[in-house]
This record gives sequence, structure tokens and C-alpha cells, in this order.
Amino acid sequence: MNNWIEEDSEVDDFTDEQSGSETENDESQTSDADDEIDLEDLKLTEGSTRKSSYTSKSGMIWSSIPSTSTKINSFSDNIEKSGPTKLTENVASIEDAFICLMSEKIMQKILIYSNMEYDRSVGLDEKEEITMMELKASIGILLLAGLLGRSKGNLRSLWRTSPLESPIFKATISRNRFDKIISCLRFDDKRTREERKQADKFVAIREIWLDFQDKLKTCYTPGLDLTIDEQLLGFRGKCPFRQFIPKKPDKYGLKFWLCVDAESYCVLNAFPYIGRQPGQEKQKHIGESVVLELLKPFYGSNRNVTMDNFFTSVPLAKNLQTKNLTLIGTLRKNKPEIPIEFLSNKTREVGSSLFGFEDNLTLVSFVPKNNKAVL
Repeated sequence: MNNWIEEDSEVDDFTDEQSGSETENDESQTSDADDEIDLEDLKLTEGSTRKSSYTSKSGMIWSSIPSTSTKINSFSDNIEKSGPTKLTENVASIEDAFICLMSEKIMQKILIYSNMEYDRSVGLDEKEEITMMELKASIGILLLAGLLGRSKGNLRSLWRTSPLESPIFKATISRNRFDKIISCLRFDDKRTREERKQADKFVAIREIWLDFQDKLKTCYTPGLDLTIDEQLLGFRGKCPFRQFIPKKPDKYGLKFWLCVDAESYCVLNAFPYIGRQPGQEKQKHIGESVVLELLKPFYGSNRNVTMDNFFTSVPLAKNLQTKNLTLIGTLRKNKPEIPIEFLSNKTREVGSSLFGFEDNLTLVSFVPKNNKAVL
């Protein structure tokens, strides 16, 4: 898995625990702010937006008439039916569904690593190792607490002797045993972590995450349409790649890049944004790199992917076409492939659209209100 980082001209928007500073890079956030273009000083003569062709500052020529040679794909004939795969179609219980994503192999690894920490941390009189049943019960309690909206509070309160509390928590496991298991929960071999951390900030969960990522790709067959976006998972604990994004509801958290089935909302691929790895140089075109990594399992599948203006670019659209994928997305106003006629100006009528065609690409500029344009 690759780890994506920002261009030199941009400010990293992830938390830098070493420096203690947290900043947000507006350019790295998916936002609607740049969908609308407002260029007060742009002056075009009446009717100058209607031409047979338009040339961008990069020299790209867009025709106002679609090419007769434009290839039209018949997607539905080449896509297998969406829904659960053979691995998941016979799920009969909640535990079956859980094991589809968190296989016995993954759970066994977590159990081994957690018992390593348990043996290291408990006293001589507490050598009763964690069992698989206890591990599943503890994870189940965490999931149930989240479902009930109690995950952000004090979990110990779930065991209160109150008629308002659900008895399922006390009936599942004692509070003290749950506390001990959660304190020892580990996802890697802590004995070798420091060595591996020299090259990977995600080292504490990398092994288990890769296994989980593989399960995401094999449990569900998506439909024709995919979507790509970011999600900030609220978290205020110590983490070298925790981020602060004021516009998000949680503001502090861990950012993940997601590829999701547009119809079922099933997550198909995901990985965290961890910033720059130790000793790694900054990378340009982070949005394009993220998209290509997320879509690898779907190369050649004739699907369409929708995304916002953080990811969308003309080079990316062309790149995806070579992989039998199509793209729909908004564009930021500073893209060099956009002709000046497609930007906002006072002569364009509200509700009007301007179309440009280049080979198999289509560019649309819509005017939702005076002096605004959406690409």
C-alpha cells in the first residue's frame, strides 16, 4: 500500500505530534468551496462564449460539437450482478457477517498479539490468558456501544446498576475483565514495533489492516457506480497522523480514503492518510495517486467512479480510460485544461450550460446564478 503526501507548495494537514502543531490545508480537503467560480475581473464580449472550439491555457482544444468517433461503452453487459459474493451470500447470523470481514485468521492474530501484551503487563497471580470468546465478546461490546451512541462516553458506565442501562453488558463479561482485555488489545508484535516504526507510522495496525482490506475486496461485488471520498473518524488520542480539520463535525481524528459502492454504500477499499513516512519525499498529485490506488481492484471492469474536485483532473480521466473506467467529477477553477470561456463572467445567462468535447472527454460549465460557474 502506498502512503500519500502533499506537494511542496502545500501545507501538510495532518497532525505533527513531534512538533505539537496541527494545521489544516484547505487544498487537501474535499470541499464544495472551489466548485463555484467567481472571477469578477474576467471580461468577455457578448456571445464570445459560443464558439466552434475553445483553447485552454495548456493548449488543449475542446470542440463544441461531440466527435462522431466517440466510443460509447455498454457497461451493463460487462458487469457481474452486484451483491454479496459466494463468501457472504450464505450469512445466517450477526457472527457470520462479522467473520466475513474479520476472519478467524485475523482474530487469531489479534488474540496472539494481545496475549503477548497480557503476559507482559499482568502480575504473577493473573496468568489467565485471554480466550477467543472473551476477545470476541469485548469487541462486540465496543460495536454495540457505538451502535447505541455510547462509544464517546465512559464505557465503564455501561456496567452501572441502573434500570436504565441494558443488562447485556453485565451478562456478557465483567467490567474488570473487559478493562483488562481492552488495555492489552494489540494488533502487532510489540517487541519488533520500534524497528518497524522507522519506516512506517501505521506500523501498530498495518498487518491486521492489510488483511481486513483484502476481506473488503472479496465480500461484495459492487454495481456500475463507485464513489471516492475522504472520511474523518473522530479521535483525540495520541497518534502521529491525527488531523485537525475545523470544517468536520469531529474536527480531530484519523482521515481515511474510501472507495464505496454508490448504491449500497458498502466500503470496497480503504486506507488511512498518514502523511509523510520517515525519510520519504513529498509526492505531487496526491488526489490522482489516491484514486488509482483505491481503484486497482476494479481496473478493466467498465465501471464509473464519481468524486469531488480534490481528486478530479483531466489527466486522471484519461488515465482511467486506459483502464476501462470512466470518471464524473467537479473541477477546480485553476486547472490548466479549462478554457477561459468556461469560467464565470457577466455575459453568461443564469441556467445556461457550455459544453466542450475532446476525444472521449466532456467538459460542462453550468451557471447556477449571476457571475458563478460550476465545472
